[in-house]
Amino acid sequence: MIRMPKLPYDQVHPDLQKAMAESDAALGGSEWIQYFAHTPDLYRNFVKWYYEFIMADNDGVSIRLTELVRHKVALHNQCSL
Repeated sequence: MIRMPKLPYDQVHPDLQKAMAESDAALGGSEWIQYFAHTPDLYRNFVKWYYEFIMADNDGVSIRLTELVRHKVALHNQCSL
């Protein structure tokens, strides 16, 4: 299996470093962002959408519940990221 290496933090675009800090505060981890940081222009738009619509406590679904469901799906699919 070929895996993309994570981008070292000092090479991550500043906008994505900010997203990493927000993810650390909300979820206690942000390492996953470094894997997507190889394409910052593409990923910045995704992060904006993700935090606006998925990582927001609205419609009665909390951030923690959203991430718990995401984590359980990843475990079911044997995704290690």
